[in-house]
Amino acid sequence: MMKKKMLALMMIMLVSFAILSACGKDIPDPDATNLSPTPDKKNETHQVVLYFADNDLMNTYRIKKEVNVRKEDQVAKAALEAWINGPGHEELTGLIQSDVIVEYVEEVDGIAHVSFSKEIKESNLGSSGELMFAEQIAMIMQQFGFDQTQILVEGEIGETLLGHLYTGEPIVAKDPDSYLWVDEKESSEIVLQNVAFRIYEPSPNTEVKDRIIVRGLARVYEGTILYEFEDGHFILDEGFTTATEGAPGWGEFEIIIELDDLDVANYSGTVILFEESAKDGSRINELQIPVKVTK
Repeated sequence: MMKKKMLALMMIMLVSFAILSACGKDIPDPDATNLSPTPDKKNETHQVVLYFADNDLMNTYRIKKEVNVRKEDQVAKAALEAWINGPGHEELTGLIQSDVIVEYVEEVDGIAHVSFSKEIKESNLGSSGELMFAEQIAMIMQQFGFDQTQILVEGEIGETLLGHLYTGEPIVAKDPDSYLWVDEKESSEIVLQNVAFRIYEPSPNTEVKDRIIVRGLARVYEGTILYEFEDGHFILDEGFTTATEGAPGWGEFEIIIELDDLDVANYSGTVILFEESAKDGSRINELQIPVKVTK
């Protein structure tokens, strides 16, 4: 009888141990075997065309950039964000500070509505810079099928953005082919400059024969540039020209001085550029360019 009790007790202990062992194991979830992890949607790379001004804020050029997006409908917004971040090219410059946010891009009756954060109004641009700003946005959106772009700030349309350009109506995009690609840009080196003039040619002491061509940029009152050509004794030629833009912007200009009828002593001369003070008409910001005249 005792043996039977001992045997029954041992059986109970073995069953209990088996139950406890089973409880310590991981039990597979039958539903879990049917689940597979959903892969994250990878970014897609798109090539876009962006528009930037040259370092003198004279002209706008095209440049190609790659942007990464998760959704196809985000490409236009990503392009504008890349534009805000700047060109990454030594001959081009961005117009907008990097803390500006592109809030949204949407289509309204066939017109692109682009809304920026309020920081856009802190941009320090003159009238020409503001025009370039609007022009570049319109051209970026043009590649996405929009001929017109309405600029907004925090979702609101205002009469002006920075006080110069009327933005109460959409900006109309131009023909993209009217803009050069950046690699088509002629590289112009400044050979002489002061606060009012940046000269591309001629370099000081350049040899000239039939004519002198002075080409560069000027930041002068009402764009008016006065010049003289003298040989150390007499003023042989004088006149004025008008730059494409007046101060505070930089305007392009070119002066051509014909030498055929001029009697240049000692075969040397100096082109003198200057402007007249808006305050009292005095001669200011004079820049001298010496040249050597050959016969």
